[in-house]
Amino acid sequence: MKIAFDEHIPPVLVKVFQEFASDRHLLKLNADLVLQSVKLYYPKPEDSDYLRRNDAPWVKRFAAAGGKVVISGNTRMKIVPHERLALVEEGMVVIFFDGGWNNWNFFKKCSLLIHWWPTIVKQLKTANPSSFWHVPAVWPIKDGSKLRSVSNEDLKLLKIDRQKAAQGKMRSARDSKRAKAYRHPDLFADSPVTANESPNEAETTEAR
Repeated sequence: MKIAFDEHIPPVLVKVFQEFASDRHLLKLNADLVLQSVKLYYPKPEDSDYLRRNDAPWVKRFAAAGGKVVISGNTRMKIVPHERLALVEEGMVVIFFDGGWNNWNFFKKCSLLIHWWPTIVKQLKTANPSSFWHVPAVWPIKDGSKLRSVSNEDLKLLKIDRQKAAQGKMRSARDSKRAKAYRHPDLFADSPVTANESPNEAETTEAR
């Protein structure tokens, strides 16, 4: 399984994991993993697929090379439409970190990733393609602790759809209420007999 760490993961940490891959403590855990940096897949400015400040090209190149997993320190990548779409279309399993990750120093980032690494690897072996996961910003890990599954859909679009659905329900309820308030009596119904009028008097009135 080929895994790429993006540019928001400290490069030194990527090198540490690559060096540790053959260590006896991680050899069994990382036996079928290939750990790489996404820098290997960056298009150059002269390449036809180069797009400035856009991660979609390297995602597509990585997938074409057999890549399956992206570990991203960019907590906003999943809400950037074209980048999220590239990850989903290429079937990437993506590991994200909670929002506070971007503000952490090098040592805290490294300790969290190392701490959760066995759980991450375990999740990768069963995760479906195009699935997104969050590493909780907590430790120590309790027995049974898991990564948090998050939506891979366009969150802004989902929010708009929910708002439209809610507005539609409110509009239907308002229209129904208005219809009941302004409902006219049946003009062709028989005239009722008033409390002070006998049936014969009612017939006389109708004859007139």
